[in-house]
Amino acid sequence: MNVDSEQITLDMNLVVAQDQPLSEKDMQRSLTDALGRANCKLLRVPPRKWVLEFTKDGKTIHLLAKACTYLGNPHPIFKKRVQLPTWFNEYTNQMKKDRPDVDIRYIGIYHYGDEHHGENIVFIDFHKDTYLVKKGHNSSAHIYTNDLFQAMTYGVFTKEDQYGNTITAIRKDKIYDYLTGNRHPATNLFDLFRLFNNGFTFGRWLKALDVIKEMYENEWSQWRQTEWAGWFLEYKFNRFTLEEHVTNQMRYVGCSLKREGDLDFDVRFDEADFYGDLKASDITKKETPGNDQQNLLDCIYRYGKFWYIIYEHETIKDSEENDYEATRARNKFIKSVDPKYAKDDLSYKTRMKNQVKFVKMSIIELNRVNFRGALKDFHQGHQPDGSPRALKFNINKNILNNDNYVVFRYTYV
Repeated sequence: MNVDSEQITLDMNLVVAQDQPLSEKDMQRSLTDALGRANCKLLRVPPRKWVLEFTKDGKTIHLLAKACTYLGNPHPIFKKRVQLPTWFNEYTNQMKKDRPDVDIRYIGIYHYGDEHHGENIVFIDFHKDTYLVKKGHNSSAHIYTNDLFQAMTYGVFTKEDQYGNTITAIRKDKIYDYLTGNRHPATNLFDLFRLFNNGFTFGRWLKALDVIKEMYENEWSQWRQTEWAGWFLEYKFNRFTLEEHVTNQMRYVGCSLKREGDLDFDVRFDEADFYGDLKASDITKKETPGNDQQNLLDCIYRYGKFWYIIYEHETIKDSEENDYEATRARNKFIKSVDPKYAKDDLSYKTRMKNQVKFVKMSIIELNRVNFRGALKDFHQGHQPDGSPRALKFNINKNILNNDNYVVFRYTYV
């Protein structure tokens, strides 16, 4: 018997319980109920296989469906799969020859229900192109608890997983609109990050003094900070939101730019009503510092989710280059602007970055169904007066390869 795994109820709560895969007859029923019986026809495919044909407004789609279930031990209980049999690919390749006008979809069907919560069904469209190249035995298409949660939250949720597969999870009441193309998606936050990334300095080595001077000349209040790479990211993000006039959707709220009532994080997503934090991190580091524990947990419970927006860079340390060239240049430049600056030319030399090159970014969503496994305690010592500092979380960067947390990826190529 299968072991318990994570399930999402109809009212979007997380429970740990047995899988409830639908029978083939019930899968057919769930699809025809959602799409309209008049639009559907069951096709029999020898031997003992079936395809659901959905026709609307002159468009024909063939749905090849399988149940979604937990992988079983020793896999994490938030990871599920749909077994894609070899006949899916065989059927698709044959249809390309016989009826090239027909759109083929590989559909997973997730089901969980009980007498207290009702019946929850989520459809998963595994965009078939990357699975068609796999030959031989059945292949597994994976889906995660958080993907199901995102579908329940937004109706339709699309992402690219760590292997390059495109996956869309669809709430039952949205499958008809999804397949008929009747959705009218507004510019969403992922679109805005794509736009920001397209104009950001990915793939280019940035020298410390050049960046510091740019921030100074553009009157960025944090231009003299030693962790210049992170402040450069925040500077560029703030400029983007202002120049693109998107501050109603996302705005920088760090430094002195907070409005009354804003919490102590970097980014406020006003229309969607939640917060996030920007992180610039050395790609070789296994962890990156998070936030005050209680503030973060309060934020997740109050707003339902939180985004860590992590930009990773390759790094050349100043200790490795030209006798602390960047350290000396930074301190001399600050003194040229502020004669009262009293630190010596080698201040902060052991941690100073000479150059960075941003190469990838990820958005991690922490919400009430997944946050517990992503964070670890970080004890950061004491205040100057000897009192203990508030506990912080560290972000284990292994989760950047974990599709139960990552909702968006970008890699510079």
